Amino acid sequence: MDLKKFDGKCVRITTVWGEVYEGVVSYDDKEYASQEYGHDEEALHLPPIIFYKTDISSVISLEDVNGPFGHYSEKYGLLEKKCVEWGSGMIEEVFDSEDDIQILRMLACMKDHFQTLADRAVPGIAPWRSGMSMPESEDDESEQGPVYLGELERMLGTLVKYNDNEEVVNEARGLLERFSAYFA
Repeated sequence: MDLKKFDGKCVRITTVWGEVYEGVVSYDDKEYASQEYGHDEEALHLPPIIFYKTDISSVISLEDVNGPFGHYSEKYGLLEKKCVEWGSGMIEEVFDSEDDIQILRMLACMKDHFQTLADRAVPGIAPWRSGMSMPESEDDESEQGPVYLGELERMLGTLVKYNDNEEVVNEARGLLERFSAYFA
């Protein structure tokens, strides 16, 4: 499987565990993956997840697909659902990708899972922003991560203030207002 040919492309990755992820990936060669992640294997990076070659059962390009959700099969997928589960740190990585389509998918997932986020929200910002360390925990991907209300407000506010895409701005503003009203 030639992973390099998918660099910068919208793809559907099926993992060896049967999970399916969709999004625009970047290619990491073995040297880069070894240096950055300590894993001596080429990979595809779909923020915030790194898929090493041995983790991938198949990968197909979605560049020629055009349906009701553009290149995607749904308005959001497993990646966005996992980011909501993993918490505000992973949501931020999607927003930091600066990919408006991926950001809109994340915002749609957050909107549909608003109550889950609100129920898990804790006041304030992430401890590492103020120089504190995270508490020790088991490295378990299925564990729900913290949802810091201050982080969500900061991220959504940044999208409203600095994003050039009107749809992103409107969706982020709507979520920001919803969180503000819920916690008022």
